Amino acid sequence: MESHEAANLFPLDEANIQSLADDIKANGLQVPIEVMGGKILDGRRRFAACGKVSVEPRFHEVNPADPVAYVLSLNLQRRQLTSSQKAMVAARVRDIYDRQAAERMKAGKKDPPVKVPEGNTGDSRDLAGKAVGVNGKYVDQATKVIANAVPEVVKAVEEGRMNITAAALLSSEPAEVQRAEASSPKRKQRSKPKPSEPSKP
Repeated sequence: MESHEAANLFPLDEANIQSLADDIKANGLQVPIEVMGGKILDGRRRFAACGKVSVEPRFHEVNPADPVAYVLSLNLQRRQLTSSQKAMVAARVRDIYDRQAAERMKAGKKDPPVKVPEGNTGDSRDLAGKAVGVNGKYVDQATKVIANAVPEVVKAVEEGRMNITAAALLSSEPAEVQRAEASSPKRKQRSKPKPSEPSKP
């Protein structure tokens, strides 16, 4: 079954699907998979796990006014994410909202389908960052990573092995350099070493 674009804001966490599948085989599917318009909005991992152990999944239809806000509300609190991982989510939120805004303008509609809360004015970068809990600079860096980095670098950030500043710098390097860095142990930040301070008398 296809996933809703809002469901793809967060990485799938494929490493733990098998353990979830084993639990579902032993205890059944405890939480139904939420769908919107025939697409999975929440529960991609549960759906994949059911398929692994041939358990018939249960579905629950939902229809939130803002699917992006709904998915963020469900996932931000139950996942332990670093600021870099949140920045990647925010960059995808920004992309969805930018595309929605472009579609509304093309259709001659100025107002968004969901009323923006008072005080939430500003560009999509800052709104996305505020929704996820990171500053706009991180959102810009994550946008650059998603647009320019090789998949291995994107995955390294999503798995918490590389921070967003390092990945943004690395995304300008040749692909082979990016892959080599992404395969290294946990990296914090690629930067030039600071010149040593003169010794004090």
